[in-house]
Amino acid sequence: MSIADALACQHQLESVSDTAGLDVSLLLCHVLDRPRSYLYTWPERLLEPAQQAQFCALLERRRTGEPVAHILGYREFWSLPLQVNAHTLIPRPDTECLVELALSLCQNNEAGRL
Repeated sequence: MSIADALACQHQLESVSDTAGLDVSLLLCHVLDRPRSYLYTWPERLLEPAQQAQFCALLERRRTGEPVAHILGYREFWSLPLQVNAHTLIPRPDTECLVELALSLCQNNEAGRL
């Protein structure tokens, strides 16, 4: 299986995810330990058998509805990789709005308390 073949697996997630392409990319980057740009730079590169097996296992977990952040064990939030698991809340885009609001309130408060 090539990187291009793996990226084409996004159709398998379309029934469970509005971001199937992104999900597949993140899972593949995790398996390859490479940034997303690598996927599009080297689409013809073949996955090693162990990488292919790991990718297929992660893809299956996502197909059953498990969140990508739980599969990977982290979620990036404000450029910080935060560890997450089934017992933690996953940061969402609206969480960023709340943090921005809290920070704006702290700017005028000397003690920095809310």
